[in-house]
Amino acid sequence: FIIVFLTICHRLNHQSSISLPVTFRQLMNRRNMSSSDKESFVKVFEQLREELINDFDCLPGLSEDLKEQLKYYYSNCLSYTVPGGKMTRGLTVVKGVEVLKQRKLTEQEFFEASVLGWQVEWLQAFFLVADDIMDGSITRRGNPCWYKQPHVTQDNAINDALFLENLIYKSLRRHFKKHPSYVHLLELFIDTTFQTEVGQHIDTNGTPYADGKRAPLDLSRFTLQRYQGCVRYKTCYYSFYLSCALALAYCGYSPESDLYAKADAISMRLGEYFQIQDDVLDAFAPPEILGKIGTDIEDAKCSWLVCKALELVTPEQKQILIDYYGKHDPDGVAKIKELYRDLKLEQIYNEYEEETKKACDEIIETIDPEYFQDLFKFLLGKIYKRQK
Repeated sequence: FIIVFLTICHRLNHQSSISLPVTFRQLMNRRNMSSSDKESFVKVFEQLREELINDFDCLPGLSEDLKEQLKYYYSNCLSYTVPGGKMTRGLTVVKGVEVLKQRKLTEQEFFEASVLGWQVEWLQAFFLVADDIMDGSITRRGNPCWYKQPHVTQDNAINDALFLENLIYKSLRRHFKKHPSYVHLLELFIDTTFQTEVGQHIDTNGTPYADGKRAPLDLSRFTLQRYQGCVRYKTCYYSFYLSCALALAYCGYSPESDLYAKADAISMRLGEYFQIQDDVLDAFAPPEILGKIGTDIEDAKCSWLVCKALELVTPEQKQILIDYYGKHDPDGVAKIKELYRDLKLEQIYNEYEEETKKACDEIIETIDPEYFQDLFKFLLGKIYKRQK
C-alpha cells in the first residue's frame, strides 16, 4: 500500500508537461487558441488549481477530515485571489510566445504558455494579498480584500500570501522540470520577486516608521527621483518585463540575447506610465469602476500626484498638504483632491499620457526584429486610456 501511495504522489508532483489534461484537450478541440481566448486561458487556471488542491491528498500524517478542510479552504482562496482581474500579465506571456514563433500555437504550446502566464498571475495574487494588508485596503477587484473575509482575517491572510508564492514553484516544477529553460524560468521568478519586494519596501516607507508608528510627515522625501526608483522595482519588472522575458525563455532564447535588454528598456517606460496612470485613477476614478477604494492619500504614499503637486504649490497650498496628507480623515482627503484639481493635475496627466504614448510608439518602432514590436504594441494598447 505504501509503495502505491508514494508512486501516486510522485506522479502528481512531477507530472510532465508532455501530456495535456483531458479537460483542457476536450476544450481545445472546439476552440481557436490565441492570446485573446480568455476562456481557454481560464480553463488552464482551473486545471492548475485542481492539481495543486489534489496535492493535499499526498500529505502524510493528516486525517482525511483535515485534508478536506485544507482543500476546501485553499480552493476558495485560489478562486478568490488569483483570477478576477484583467489577466493582462498572464495573457502577455501567451501573446509573447505567439509573436516569437510567428504562427498559431499548438495545443501544447498554448497550454504551456498559459501555465507560465498563470504563474505571473499567481505572483500578482501573492503581492496583492500582502499589499492589501500593509495598506489597510478595503476592497480589491470590486470585492472585500481577502484578509477582510470573516473566515480569513489578517492572521490567515499573511500565511496565505506565502502559500500563493510557494504554489508558483510547485507548478513550475510539475510542468517544466524537464524543459531546457527550467532553471532560467525559476531565476526570472526569483529575481522578479526580489525586485518587487525592494520596490514594496520603498513604497511602504515613503513616510518611515519610528518607535512603532509613522514618523511625522516629511514632504521633502516625495521627489520624482524617489518615485521613479520605487516604480521601477515595485511595478515595471513584474507587471511588464517578467511576462516578456518568460516568453523569450520558453522559446529558447539564451539569457545573453539582446532581446531581453530591448524588452527591459520598453518595459521600464511602459511600467512608469502604467503606475502614474494608477496613481491618477486611485485619486479620481469612481471606486465602482476602479474596483477598489483608493487610499494613497491616507497612506501618505509617494505618488506621482503629490510629487507633481510639490513642484507647483504656493506656500499656502503646501500648507494644505502638510495639514492633511497622510491622515485618515475624509474631509482632509477631499481637501487634498481639491488641491490636485486646483493645480490641474488631471490635465497635466492627460498631456503626459499623450506625450508618453507618442514616445513609446517611437521606441517600439526601433525594436529589431520587427515582429517583436507586436508584443509591445499589444501591451501599450492594453493600458492606453484605461479606466481601471
